[in-house]
Amino acid sequence: MADIPHTFKGLIQIGSFHAFKRAAALAVAMITTGSMLFAAPARAALPSSDVFGPAIDNVGYDGQTRCSPKAKPGMVAFQRIVMANFPSTGSFGISRACNVGGTSEHKEGRAWDWAVNASFASDRAIVQDLFAWLLAQDRYGNEAAMAKRFGIMYVIWNKKIWGSWGGWSTYCVEKKRGCVDPDDGDLRNPHTDHVHFSMTRAGAQKQTTFWNQDRSMLAGIAAHPSYGYWEFGRNGGIVGYGTGWYGSKSDGFLPKPAVAMASTVSGYGYWLVTKRGRVFPFGDASAHGQLIGKQISVVDIETTPSGNGYWLLAKSGRVFPFGDATALGGAKETGSTYAGMASTPTGVGYWLFGTNGNVQAYGDANDLGGLADDGLTAPVIGGDNFGPSGYWLATADGRVAPFGDAPTLGQPDDVNAPIVGFASDPTGNGYWVMTEMGKLWSFGQAPALGTLGN
Repeated sequence: MADIPHTFKGLIQIGSFHAFKRAAALAVAMITTGSMLFAAPARAALPSSDVFGPAIDNVGYDGQTRCSPKAKPGMVAFQRIVMANFPSTGSFGISRACNVGGTSEHKEGRAWDWAVNASFASDRAIVQDLFAWLLAQDRYGNEAAMAKRFGIMYVIWNKKIWGSWGGWSTYCVEKKRGCVDPDDGDLRNPHTDHVHFSMTRAGAQKQTTFWNQDRSMLAGIAAHPSYGYWEFGRNGGIVGYGTGWYGSKSDGFLPKPAVAMASTVSGYGYWLVTKRGRVFPFGDASAHGQLIGKQISVVDIETTPSGNGYWLLAKSGRVFPFGDATALGGAKETGSTYAGMASTPTGVGYWLFGTNGNVQAYGDANDLGGLADDGLTAPVIGGDNFGPSGYWLATADGRVAPFGDAPTLGQPDDVNAPIVGFASDPTGNGYWVMTEMGKLWSFGQAPALGTLGN
């Protein structure tokens, strides 16, 4: 069959009156002076991956387990984006009755069949155009970045299947009796007249970084007690450099973003904390409590020297002890906001770092000064201790100020995004500074081992 625009092929594939009207309207529009030309319908611009930060969704298989065929908002929105960009193509729909066929995400309203035909070069080119966008590596090195940001877990097209867990493979092999599964010999739909997309539940509910761009930014950096560090995103994703990896929360959707992280004493685990005070332990980290149900904005976690407890710091300056953490008090100023805290080596003292540069000392922590009267050009985002008699404060524009015995080791230049992470290395004679886009600077003895961003 000759290669023709998909609008006309839709009459054969779909057989609907709507498809007929669309084809007829396009045919009229294509009649020009003395000749009929195939005019390509206007298309929108596919969204750019450059607007996102380096944190990305962890997409695995999330198969159908219930009957809920109503089309879900994430899949509907994805369908609209595709159809706006390729208006000459068609749709075989999202929902499917629960008593038709076997297991299928169509029955949960989170699968869509895009009507394109592999027999036609024009359609194959359109499909490759979309795949090139969905499966491209982004500027941070994330493979299949846009597909993962939508929560697309697999795609089937023209006897091939792409899975977020392993890329392309053979879906079925054409034989005389039909398209045969190469593993079990069962007959399969070759998907030559449509592309099948299936989404995770998070993707289907628009709970991925594509729809929540802020969650693609990094939230901070946490030091390993011996060597290296972890970077973590607001979506709960965690990546280690020079360290082990013990899990993350980027495979679902956190009701509130991740804001803080701390290592266990051994370095074989860590705690991840959300803005609402939920605490997720990984590896050898133990759960000592969290702030479920409290309308409090948490900004930091600090562990005790034993590792058998931690403090959670609220933006208001309130401090919540858990496990063997000692209650030493909270902010003495009303109306001030706080960004971070650091404990003394004994565990019976800590400093609270205000966004205005003020420092509050409790227990055996000494008040060594702050930046409140120093003409700040950006808020303090946190700090870290230097033994029992010093600490650093870091600001959102990259300033690092030492106090007490803390040494002056330098600060970043060419800051192209807000600083969100500051952590001292285990020697105490170095530190890392990181932006929300993942640009990382190492100072002193802190090793540069890599970063999610650039």
